[in-house]
Amino acid sequence: MARRPSQTVYVFQGGGALGAYQAGFVEALEDAELPPDWLVGTSIGAINAALIAGNAPGDRVKALRSFWDRVTRSGFAPRLPPSPWTVLWQQGLQTWQTLTSGIPGFFKPRGPQAWDMNRRAPLAELGFYDTAPLADTLRELVDFERIAAAETRLTLCAVNVRSGGLALFDNRDGHTRIGPEHVMASGALPPGFAPVQIGKEAFWDGGIYSNTPLDVVLDDSERRDTLCFMVDLWDASEAAPQTMAQALTRYKDIQYASRILEHLGDHERLQNLRRALRLVGRKLDARTSADPAVKELLALGCDARIDVVHLVMRALPGEDSWRDIDFSDERLRARWSTGLKDGRRMLARAPWKAPARDPVGLRVHTLEDAG
Repeated sequence: MARRPSQTVYVFQGGGALGAYQAGFVEALEDAELPPDWLVGTSIGAINAALIAGNAPGDRVKALRSFWDRVTRSGFAPRLPPSPWTVLWQQGLQTWQTLTSGIPGFFKPRGPQAWDMNRRAPLAELGFYDTAPLADTLRELVDFERIAAAETRLTLCAVNVRSGGLALFDNRDGHTRIGPEHVMASGALPPGFAPVQIGKEAFWDGGIYSNTPLDVVLDDSERRDTLCFMVDLWDASEAAPQTMAQALTRYKDIQYASRILEHLGDHERLQNLRRALRLVGRKLDARTSADPAVKELLALGCDARIDVVHLVMRALPGEDSWRDIDFSDERLRARWSTGLKDGRRMLARAPWKAPARDPVGLRVHTLEDAG
Protein backbone atom coordinates (compact mmCIF):
# COMPACT_ATOMS: atom_id res chain seq x y z
CA MET A 1 0.00 0.00 0.00
CA ALA A 2 1.35 3.43 -0.96
CA ARG A 3 2.26 5.78 1.88
CA ARG A 4 0.18 8.93 2.18
CA PRO A 5 2.10 12.21 2.20
CA SER A 6 2.98 13.60 5.61
CA GLN A 7 0.96 16.32 7.32
CA THR A 8 1.51 19.00 9.96
CA VAL A 9 -1.33 19.46 12.44
CA TYR A 10 -2.03 22.11 15.10
CA VAL A 11 -4.30 21.07 18.00
CA PHE A 12 -5.51 23.94 20.18
CA GLN A 13 -7.10 23.61 23.61
CA GLY A 14 -9.72 26.00 25.00
CA GLY A 15 -8.90 28.57 27.68
CA GLY A 16 -10.33 32.01 26.94
CA ALA A 17 -7.80 34.80 27.41
CA LEU A 18 -5.02 32.23 27.77
CA GLY A 19 -5.30 31.60 24.02
CA ALA A 20 -2.87 34.45 23.32
CA TYR A 21 -0.16 31.89 24.14
CA GLN A 22 -1.25 29.80 21.14
CA ALA A 23 -1.06 32.87 18.91
CA GLY A 24 2.53 33.49 20.00
CA PHE A 25 3.40 29.86 19.32
CA VAL A 26 1.90 30.13 15.84
CA GLU A 27 4.15 33.11 15.15
CA ALA A 28 7.15 30.91 15.93
CA LEU A 29 5.90 28.19 13.57
CA GLU A 30 5.22 30.72 10.82
CA ASP A 31 8.74 32.10 11.18
CA ALA A 32 10.05 28.54 10.86
CA GLU A 33 7.87 27.93 7.79
CA LEU A 34 5.91 25.08 9.36
CA PRO A 35 2.38 25.92 8.19
CA PRO A 36 -0.48 23.57 9.12
CA ASP A 37 -2.16 21.14 6.78
CA TRP A 38 -4.85 20.60 9.41
CA LEU A 39 -6.12 22.64 12.35
CA VAL A 40 -8.20 21.19 15.19
CA GLY A 41 -9.56 23.50 17.86
CA THR A 42 -11.94 23.85 20.77
CA SER A 43 -13.31 27.10 22.24
CA ILE A 44 -10.67 29.86 22.02
CA GLY A 45 -8.57 27.27 20.18
CA ALA A 46 -11.33 27.09 17.56
CA ILE A 47 -11.20 30.88 17.16
CA ASN A 48 -7.42 30.84 16.72
CA ALA A 49 -7.72 27.92 14.27
CA ALA A 50 -10.38 29.71 12.20
CA LEU A 51 -8.24 32.86 12.05
CA ILE A 52 -5.38 30.77 10.67
CA ALA A 53 -7.40 28.67 8.21
CA GLY A 54 -9.35 31.72 7.07
CA ASN A 55 -6.31 33.75 6.01
CA ALA A 56 -3.49 33.36 3.50
CA PRO A 57 -0.22 32.09 5.03
CA GLY A 58 1.42 35.51 4.95
CA ASP A 59 -1.55 37.14 6.71
CA ARG A 60 -2.17 34.65 9.51
CA VAL A 61 -0.10 36.20 12.27
CA LYS A 62 -1.48 39.62 11.32
CA ALA A 63 -5.06 38.27 11.65
CA LEU A 64 -4.27 36.72 15.02
CA ARG A 65 -2.74 39.95 16.24
CA SER A 66 -5.76 41.94 15.00
CA PHE A 67 -8.10 39.68 16.95
CA TRP A 68 -6.08 39.76 20.16
CA ASP A 69 -5.59 43.52 19.91
CA ARG A 70 -9.33 43.91 19.49
CA VAL A 71 -10.21 41.89 22.59
CA THR A 72 -7.51 43.45 24.74
CA ARG A 73 -8.72 45.50 27.69
CA SER A 74 -6.39 48.43 28.26
CA GLY A 75 -5.04 48.86 31.75
CA PHE A 76 -7.20 51.28 33.69
CA ALA A 77 -6.00 50.91 37.27
CA PRO A 78 -3.60 53.59 38.54
CA ARG A 79 0.00 52.47 38.92
CA LEU A 80 0.63 51.73 42.57
CA PRO A 81 3.73 50.58 44.43
CA PRO A 82 3.98 46.82 43.81
CA SER A 83 2.76 44.64 46.64
CA PRO A 84 0.58 41.53 46.94
CA TRP A 85 -2.37 43.73 47.88
CA THR A 86 -2.07 46.13 44.94
CA VAL A 87 -1.73 43.19 42.53
CA LEU A 88 -4.88 41.62 43.96
CA TRP A 89 -6.69 44.95 43.81
CA GLN A 90 -5.79 45.55 40.18
CA GLN A 91 -6.68 41.98 39.20
CA GLY A 92 -10.00 42.34 41.00
CA LEU A 93 -10.80 45.53 39.11
CA GLN A 94 -9.96 43.90 35.78
CA THR A 95 -12.15 40.89 36.57
CA TRP A 96 -15.02 43.06 37.78
CA GLN A 97 -14.96 45.19 34.63
CA THR A 98 -14.98 42.10 32.41
CA LEU A 99 -17.89 40.59 34.34
CA THR A 100 -19.92 43.79 34.23
CA SER A 101 -18.96 45.22 30.83
CA GLY A 102 -17.77 42.25 28.73
CA ILE A 103 -14.92 42.32 26.24
CA PRO A 104 -14.89 44.54 23.10
CA GLY A 105 -15.29 42.52 19.92
CA PHE A 106 -16.12 39.38 21.89
CA PHE A 107 -19.09 39.50 24.27
CA LYS A 108 -21.33 41.90 26.19
CA PRO A 109 -23.74 41.46 29.13
CA ARG A 110 -27.35 40.62 28.32
CA GLY A 111 -28.73 42.57 31.25
CA PRO A 112 -30.10 41.85 34.73
CA GLN A 113 -32.89 39.60 33.44
CA ALA A 114 -30.32 37.03 32.31
CA TRP A 115 -29.41 36.39 35.95
CA ASP A 116 -32.95 35.25 36.82
CA MET A 117 -32.21 31.53 37.00
CA ASN A 118 -35.88 30.53 36.73
CA ARG A 119 -36.85 32.81 33.85
CA ARG A 120 -37.97 30.98 30.73
CA ALA A 121 -36.18 32.22 27.63
CA PRO A 122 -35.37 31.06 24.10
CA LEU A 123 -32.43 28.67 23.92
CA ALA A 124 -30.29 31.33 22.21
CA GLU A 125 -30.67 33.59 25.26
CA LEU A 126 -29.70 31.04 27.94
CA GLY A 127 -26.40 32.68 28.77
CA PHE A 128 -25.30 35.65 30.82
CA TYR A 129 -23.50 37.25 27.87
CA ASP A 130 -24.28 37.97 24.22
CA THR A 131 -21.57 36.94 21.73
CA ALA A 132 -22.96 38.94 18.78
CA PRO A 133 -19.78 41.12 18.84
CA LEU A 134 -17.72 37.98 18.20
CA ALA A 135 -19.78 37.18 15.10
CA ASP A 136 -18.95 40.61 13.69
CA THR A 137 -15.27 40.19 14.54
CA LEU A 138 -15.09 36.81 12.84
CA ARG A 139 -16.81 38.07 9.69
CA GLU A 140 -14.28 40.86 9.46
CA LEU A 141 -11.11 38.89 10.19
CA VAL A 142 -11.87 35.44 8.73
CA ASP A 143 -12.36 34.62 5.04
CA PHE A 144 -14.95 31.86 5.25
CA GLU A 145 -14.76 31.33 1.48
CA ARG A 146 -11.13 30.35 1.96
CA ILE A 147 -12.17 27.92 4.70
CA ALA A 148 -14.83 26.46 2.38
CA ALA A 149 -12.18 25.91 -0.30
CA ALA A 150 -10.50 23.59 2.28
CA GLU A 151 -6.93 24.17 1.17
CA THR A 152 -6.18 23.85 4.89
CA ARG A 153 -8.32 21.35 6.74
CA LEU A 154 -10.22 22.78 9.72
CA THR A 155 -12.02 20.79 12.41
CA LEU A 156 -13.92 22.55 15.19
CA CYS A 157 -15.20 20.68 18.24
CA ALA A 158 -18.51 21.31 20.00
CA VAL A 159 -21.06 19.40 22.09
CA ASN A 160 -24.60 18.64 20.97
CA VAL A 161 -26.84 20.02 23.73
CA ARG A 162 -29.57 17.46 23.14
CA SER A 163 -27.49 14.27 22.86
CA GLY A 164 -24.45 15.31 24.92
CA GLY A 165 -22.23 13.87 22.20
CA LEU A 166 -19.16 15.34 20.55
CA ALA A 167 -19.86 17.24 17.32
CA LEU A 168 -17.15 17.86 14.74
CA PHE A 169 -17.47 20.61 12.15
CA ASP A 170 -15.02 19.75 9.36
CA ASN A 171 -14.55 21.67 6.13
CA ARG A 172 -13.61 18.46 4.32
CA ASP A 173 -16.50 16.26 5.38
CA GLY A 174 -18.50 17.10 2.26
CA HIS A 175 -21.59 18.50 3.96
CA THR A 176 -20.49 21.22 6.42
CA ARG A 177 -19.91 24.78 5.26
CA ILE A 178 -18.19 26.36 8.24
CA GLY A 179 -19.34 29.86 9.15
CA PRO A 180 -19.12 32.16 12.17
CA GLU A 181 -21.84 30.16 13.91
CA HIS A 182 -19.70 27.00 13.95
CA VAL A 183 -16.76 28.83 15.51
CA MET A 184 -19.07 30.43 18.08
CA ALA A 185 -20.69 27.06 18.85
CA SER A 186 -17.29 25.61 19.69
CA GLY A 187 -16.76 28.48 22.16
CA ALA A 188 -20.24 28.67 23.69
CA LEU A 189 -19.22 27.78 27.25
CA PRO A 190 -22.18 27.78 29.66
CA PRO A 191 -23.46 29.47 31.70
CA GLY A 192 -21.65 32.51 30.33
CA PHE A 193 -22.61 31.91 26.72
CA ALA A 194 -25.84 30.51 25.31
CA PRO A 195 -25.96 27.49 23.00
CA VAL A 196 -25.61 28.25 19.30
CA GLN A 197 -28.35 26.93 17.05
CA ILE A 198 -27.18 25.37 13.77
CA GLY A 199 -29.98 23.86 11.74
CA LYS A 200 -32.20 21.87 14.09
CA GLU A 201 -29.52 21.31 16.71
CA ALA A 202 -27.96 23.47 19.43
CA PHE A 203 -24.32 23.28 20.48
CA TRP A 204 -22.15 24.22 23.44
CA ASP A 205 -18.40 24.58 23.90
CA GLY A 206 -16.44 21.45 22.93
CA GLY A 207 -14.43 21.74 26.15
CA ILE A 208 -17.38 20.30 28.03
CA TYR A 209 -16.67 16.98 26.30
CA SER A 210 -12.91 17.18 25.80
CA ASN A 211 -10.85 20.33 26.07
CA THR A 212 -7.95 18.87 24.09
CA PRO A 213 -9.18 17.23 20.88
CA LEU A 214 -6.06 15.21 20.05
CA ASP A 215 -8.17 12.06 19.72
CA VAL A 216 -9.64 13.57 16.57
CA VAL A 217 -6.17 13.41 15.01
CA LEU A 218 -5.05 10.08 16.41
CA ASP A 219 -8.28 8.36 15.35
CA ASP A 220 -8.20 9.83 11.87
CA SER A 221 -8.77 7.11 9.29
CA GLU A 222 -6.11 8.48 6.92
CA ARG A 223 -3.27 7.42 9.24
CA ARG A 224 -0.70 9.63 7.57
CA ASP A 225 2.79 10.45 8.80
CA THR A 226 1.97 13.29 11.16
CA LEU A 227 3.80 16.05 12.99
CA CYS A 228 1.26 17.29 15.52
CA PHE A 229 1.72 20.38 17.69
CA MET A 230 -0.63 20.14 20.68
CA VAL A 231 -0.76 23.46 22.53
CA ASP A 232 -2.49 23.28 25.94
CA LEU A 233 -3.43 26.25 28.12
CA TRP A 234 -4.06 24.50 31.45
CA ASP A 235 -1.36 22.75 33.44
CA ALA A 236 -2.44 19.57 35.19
CA SER A 237 0.83 19.12 37.08
CA GLU A 238 1.36 22.25 39.16
CA ALA A 239 2.06 22.28 42.89
CA ALA A 240 -0.60 21.62 45.51
CA PRO A 241 -2.34 24.78 46.78
CA GLN A 242 -1.59 26.45 50.10
CA THR A 243 -4.36 29.09 50.13
CA MET A 244 -8.03 29.20 49.17
CA ALA A 245 -7.19 31.39 46.17
CA GLN A 246 -4.63 28.83 45.02
CA ALA A 247 -7.14 26.02 45.59
CA LEU A 248 -9.65 27.67 43.25
CA THR A 249 -6.94 28.16 40.65
CA ARG A 250 -5.76 24.56 40.97
CA TYR A 251 -9.33 23.27 40.69
CA LYS A 252 -9.74 25.06 37.36
CA ASP A 253 -6.39 23.77 36.09
CA ILE A 254 -7.43 20.18 36.72
CA GLN A 255 -10.95 20.70 35.38
CA TYR A 256 -9.79 21.96 31.99
CA ALA A 257 -6.38 20.30 31.65
CA SER A 258 -5.82 17.74 28.95
CA ARG A 259 -7.41 14.33 29.53
CA ILE A 260 -5.61 12.99 26.49
CA LEU A 261 -2.45 12.41 28.53
CA GLU A 262 -4.24 9.52 30.22
CA HIS A 263 -4.76 7.89 26.83
CA LEU A 264 -1.53 8.71 25.02
CA GLY A 265 0.09 5.53 26.27
CA ASP A 266 -2.77 3.49 24.79
CA HIS A 267 -2.48 5.35 21.48
CA GLU A 268 1.26 4.79 21.49
CA ARG A 269 0.93 1.05 22.02
CA LEU A 270 -1.79 0.81 19.37
CA GLN A 271 0.17 2.73 16.74
CA ASN A 272 3.31 0.72 17.48
CA LEU A 273 1.28 -2.47 17.07
CA ARG A 274 -0.12 -1.26 13.75
CA ARG A 275 3.35 -0.52 12.47
CA ALA A 276 4.75 -3.83 13.74
CA LEU A 277 1.92 -5.67 12.01
CA ARG A 278 2.83 -4.07 8.69
CA LEU A 279 6.54 -4.87 9.20
CA VAL A 280 5.74 -8.53 9.93
CA GLY A 281 3.55 -8.64 6.85
CA ARG A 282 6.50 -7.77 4.65
CA LYS A 283 8.33 -10.89 5.83
CA LEU A 284 5.55 -13.28 4.84
CA ASP A 285 5.78 -15.36 1.69
CA ALA A 286 3.43 -14.63 -1.21
CA ARG A 287 1.13 -17.59 -0.51
CA THR A 288 0.62 -16.65 3.15
CA SER A 289 0.11 -12.98 2.30
CA ALA A 290 -2.60 -13.93 -0.21
CA ASP A 291 -4.65 -15.79 2.39
CA PRO A 292 -7.91 -13.78 2.90
CA ALA A 293 -7.73 -14.02 6.69
CA VAL A 294 -4.12 -12.83 6.69
CA LYS A 295 -4.93 -9.99 4.29
CA GLU A 296 -7.76 -8.86 6.55
CA LEU A 297 -5.43 -8.88 9.54
CA LEU A 298 -2.64 -7.01 7.75
CA ALA A 299 -5.15 -4.35 6.67
CA LEU A 300 -5.37 -3.31 10.32
CA GLY A 301 -1.74 -2.23 10.24
CA CYS A 302 -0.19 0.94 8.89
CA ASP A 303 3.26 2.38 8.33
CA ALA A 304 2.49 5.87 9.62
CA ARG A 305 4.72 7.57 12.16
CA ILE A 306 3.17 10.19 14.46
CA ASP A 307 5.16 12.76 16.43
CA VAL A 308 3.15 14.67 19.03
CA VAL A 309 4.86 17.86 20.18
CA HIS A 310 3.15 18.78 23.45
CA LEU A 311 3.42 22.26 24.94
CA VAL A 312 1.66 23.45 28.08
CA MET A 313 1.44 27.11 29.06
CA ARG A 314 2.63 27.62 32.62
CA ALA A 315 0.66 30.11 34.70
CA LEU A 316 2.25 33.54 34.90
CA PRO A 317 3.29 34.85 38.32
CA GLY A 318 0.39 36.27 40.27
CA GLU A 319 -2.38 34.83 38.11
CA ASP A 320 -5.56 33.69 39.82
CA SER A 321 -8.58 31.50 39.04
CA TRP A 322 -10.04 34.26 36.84
CA ARG A 323 -7.08 34.36 34.50
CA ASP A 324 -9.04 32.91 31.57
CA ILE A 325 -11.10 36.11 31.51
CA ASP A 326 -8.13 38.39 32.18
CA PHE A 327 -7.86 40.19 28.83
CA SER A 328 -5.67 42.99 30.20
CA ASP A 329 -3.04 44.25 27.78
CA GLU A 330 -0.16 43.36 30.10
CA ARG A 331 -1.29 39.72 30.51
CA LEU A 332 -2.09 39.14 26.84
CA ARG A 333 1.27 40.52 25.74
CA ALA A 334 3.04 38.30 28.28
CA ARG A 335 1.17 35.19 27.12
CA TRP A 336 1.86 35.88 23.45
CA SER A 337 5.54 36.49 24.24
CA THR A 338 5.76 33.27 26.26
CA GLY A 339 4.18 31.25 23.45
CA LEU A 340 6.64 32.73 20.96
CA LYS A 341 9.59 31.98 23.26
CA ASP A 342 8.47 28.42 23.99
CA GLY A 343 7.87 27.80 20.30
CA ARG A 344 11.35 28.98 19.39
CA ARG A 345 12.89 26.81 22.11
CA MET A 346 11.07 23.74 20.83
CA LEU A 347 11.90 24.47 17.20
CA ALA A 348 15.58 24.99 18.01
CA ARG A 349 15.78 21.44 19.35
CA ALA A 350 13.26 19.86 16.90
CA PRO A 351 13.27 16.44 18.63
CA TRP A 352 10.87 14.99 16.04
CA LYS A 353 13.70 15.08 13.49
CA ALA A 354 15.64 12.38 15.34
CA PRO A 355 15.32 8.97 13.63
CA ALA A 356 12.80 6.61 15.21
CA ARG A 357 13.59 2.93 15.48
CA ASP A 358 11.17 0.29 14.24
CA PRO A 359 8.52 -0.52 15.21
CA VAL A 360 7.97 2.86 16.95
CA GLY A 361 4.89 4.47 15.41
CA LEU A 362 4.13 7.28 17.89
CA ARG A 363 6.41 9.53 19.95
CA VAL A 364 5.59 12.35 22.36
CA HIS A 365 7.96 15.31 22.79
CA THR A 366 7.65 17.92 25.54
CA LEU A 367 9.31 21.25 26.09
CA GLU A 368 11.25 19.74 29.00
CA ASP A 369 12.65 17.14 26.59
CA ALA A 370 13.73 19.94 24.29
CA GLY A 371 15.80 21.51 27.06
